[in-house]
Amino acid sequence: MLFFGKKEEEIIKRFMDHVEAVGKTVEKFKRFVESYLKGEGDVQKLVEEVMCQESEADKIRRETETMMYSGAFLPNFRGDLLGLIEAVDLIADKAESVARLIAFQKTEFPDDIKEDVMKQVEKVAATYEALKRAIKSMFEDMEKASEYVIETEKLEHEEDVIEWDLIKKIFSLPIERAQKLELRELITMIGDISDLSEDASDRVEIIILKRRV
Repeated sequence: MLFFGKKEEEIIKRFMDHVEAVGKTVEKFKRFVESYLKGEGDVQKLVEEVMCQESEADKIRRETETMMYSGAFLPNFRGDLLGLIEAVDLIADKAESVARLIAFQKTEFPDDIKEDVMKQVEKVAATYEALKRAIKSMFEDMEKASEYVIETEKLEHEEDVIEWDLIKKIFSLPIERAQKLELRELITMIGDISDLSEDASDRVEIIILKRRV
């Protein structure tokens, strides 16, 4: 268990509020995709929910950064945390971008790949959940945090396999090449959310290594 002063503890709480807010953005993105694939619900309303949650995460990020710039933590550790919160925020940004693009393009997902797309999105969400646990543990138990970093990397690799299998499947379908390219772009962008979670976990790993020195 790591010990921090009262000011630092307040910032850590707000830091974790941001991690949770990004997690809610990813969860709303997952619900949006599920509803979209099933042809259920109000697409615009669901997209707006993703956008509103991303905005909330962004607001918390700015507040947390302002608190950190007030002088809490040692400079090196503060810099690492600022880099991490920015990396985590990119995950919410990407989830929002993909949801908006799907809705804007009115993307048509062939029935043959809908189940695979949902599996990919579920793996993306699971990857973020592992990252979230790694970040929380980073302030409490370094060994446990390291385990979650490894889990994040494992889940990102599993998502990558699903992503490439899905792209290969798309190009085997009897649909227009333009639609294949559009779907490939979206599948790649969905995969980027998982990649960004792994990028953030790399930052967690660096912080852990530095704290152990």
